This record gives sequence, C-alpha cells and structure tokens, in this order.
Amino acid sequence: MKEHSQGINLPEGYVADTVFILVDGEHYVGIFNLRHELNDFLRNGAGHIGYAISSDFRKKGYATKGLALVLDKAREIGIEEAYLSVNKDNYASVKAQLNNGAVIHHEDDKEYYTRIKL
Repeated sequence: MKEHSQGINLPEGYVADTVFILVDGEHYVGIFNLRHELNDFLRNGAGHIGYAISSDFRKKGYATKGLALVLDKAREIGIEEAYLSVNKDNYASVKAQLNNGAVIHHEDDKEYYTRIKL
C-alpha cells in the first residue's frame, strides 16, 4: 500500500492511491480510497474517492465525516475538483456526498456521477 501511494509497482491501468481507515474508539468504521489522479477509466467511472462504511455504523454520519477528512487530503495533494460516483439506490451515500458540497454532474441508469469543488 505504501508503494502504491507513491506510484511504485502499480499494476497496469492503476494510479497512485492512499487508503484511509476511519476509526471510532476501538471500532473500525469504514475505509476510504483516495486516488491521486484520474485516468480515462476513473474519470468516466469511480473517480477520485471510493469508500465503504461497516453495516453497524451506517446512517450515523460516518460517511459524511470520513469523506470530509479525505477531501481535506485531496486538497493537500492538489486536487481541485474531486470526481465521485454513487449507486442511485444508495441514498445515504448520495446524502454524504451532497453534505460535502457535491453536485450531480451526470447520471446513467445505475449511478450518479458527482463533483466536489475543492
């Protein structure tokens, strides 16, 4: 993971990324993946940030807070506009993105593709 965050030994088609674990006390709450740049696949799909919250901690604000923390890291590495995607039926994640300033840029049958100006 450390090498990948530095862009070393990346599989073909991958970009440098950093993984963050969201912890509350002794509990692992979620995982966030910040991709440092976009290739065509990511630009038209998953974007800069992917995340998941453990089922026991969903709908409690953790995605909103964790995303805010990762967006701060995105700013630090020079990302000016974060690209994200979200399944349309994942209302909590849509809300977390909107709570962090996201706008829906476009959509397809299954997903919204959002942008957050940093």
